[in-house]
Amino acid sequence: MYPQENNESPCEEDTSSGSAPLSPLPTFDKHIRWPYPLERIMSCASSDAQRDILLLGAFTTLGSTMGWHVRCAYGGKMISPCLQTFVSALSASGKGVLSLVRLLVEPFHDEIRKEALEKMACYLREKAKYDALGKERAKAEVPVMPPNKMFLISGNNTGTGILQNLMDSDGTGLICESEADTISSAIGSDYGHWSDTLRKAFDHDRLAYNRRTDREYREVKKTYLSVLVSGTPSQVKSLIPSAENGLFSRKIFYYMPAIQHWQDQFDRNDRDLEETFIQMGMEWKEKLKTIFMGGIFTLHLSDGQKEEFNRLFSQLFMRSEVTNGNEMSGSIARLAINICRIMEVVAMLRVLESGDIATSPHLSPDPGTSADNLKDHIISLWNLAITDEDFHAVLSMAECLYRHATHILSFLPATEVTRRSNADRDALMECMERQFTRTEFLKKAEEMGIKPATAATWLKRMTKNGLVENKDGKGTYQKP
Repeated sequence: MYPQENNESPCEEDTSSGSAPLSPLPTFDKHIRWPYPLERIMSCASSDAQRDILLLGAFTTLGSTMGWHVRCAYGGKMISPCLQTFVSALSASGKGVLSLVRLLVEPFHDEIRKEALEKMACYLREKAKYDALGKERAKAEVPVMPPNKMFLISGNNTGTGILQNLMDSDGTGLICESEADTISSAIGSDYGHWSDTLRKAFDHDRLAYNRRTDREYREVKKTYLSVLVSGTPSQVKSLIPSAENGLFSRKIFYYMPAIQHWQDQFDRNDRDLEETFIQMGMEWKEKLKTIFMGGIFTLHLSDGQKEEFNRLFSQLFMRSEVTNGNEMSGSIARLAINICRIMEVVAMLRVLESGDIATSPHLSPDPGTSADNLKDHIISLWNLAITDEDFHAVLSMAECLYRHATHILSFLPATEVTRRSNADRDALMECMERQFTRTEFLKKAEEMGIKPATAATWLKRMTKNGLVENKDGKGTYQKP
């Protein structure tokens, strides 16, 4: 017997215990064949969820190194593959494997640091000679301190510190932290407050700061900062206290389920995964030289791909309105941007599978390239295409990432008087036909492990807020 409509009360609504949803969240399609080295990276996982986070981690780290060299026109501006990814899981759920993907970019970072340290040592020698000149210094040129370049930027940083790191590195970098508290504590400190930097970096915005004490002004015109963070559900709330501060909608979220049984940790092949990833990192450092020497690669979707892309996100946007009101609208809009960014990474990796990228069928010189430059093979602007298979592979991730983001949203404080929805309600609504009865709705909820009283409250609130329509006043409802 289901609860009567006039007996529904907001206090009856609840969610699953702890942080886990009642219905398992989806994982990415295991049958997709991704370009190298993605398949090799995912082969190191021991579960579907680990495969997914290694894939997301690879997109984030590899894309971060491409910077402004790879781009796509979207929304009237050029966007590059700079992702901000947050993997949330309970302790000992297997998210630690994510630390391996940092090794993919450490050789690149180490090379930058080696060059920076050599320049600093040279500067110190020149400065010592200059200081020893005595009165002759007036005739000599003052040595200039070189920028302290790096690629991997510490999340344990002050607001000005992270700006200095970015400006010294031409606006490019990656924050990669295994504990979200490292970043949230830094942002919340007296000298922190750099969450605005993360928000601006998402859009490649200009960053600047001014110091009154020494009249120092510095700026960088474009920012190419990526972020890869993991943490527990409680750490999500520490980093993003409200869905309204803009950080939530800019992140790619993935929620890892808890491990339900003991897993053997002894590798039969005695593999050292760190060595495997360091080797792939060394390979990637060499691949980057091809990208950097090639110039700028601009992804162009075909008309058919654009139509399919817009159709999918239009459906997601409408579906989100039904179950979440306007609270997820910004997240859908920015998920579309992030999907474009992932397509850039996949398309570029597919091109790199060719020994000579100039022979790749997915790459062509920009139409504006002069005939003389084409003849002399001097090409700095390229048009990049993505295969239909790769396009559909990336696009299929949108549904999964939307569901995970909706679940993470349920961790955050509600911004309205009513309780916020969660992934369970979204999954329930997705199961219903466009027109359904109240009995069908409550029955399906019970099958999914949702209390009928909770489902009844959801239905009442969605009707009250105009998210579903009561067709006849007798228990027949219709989605927009």
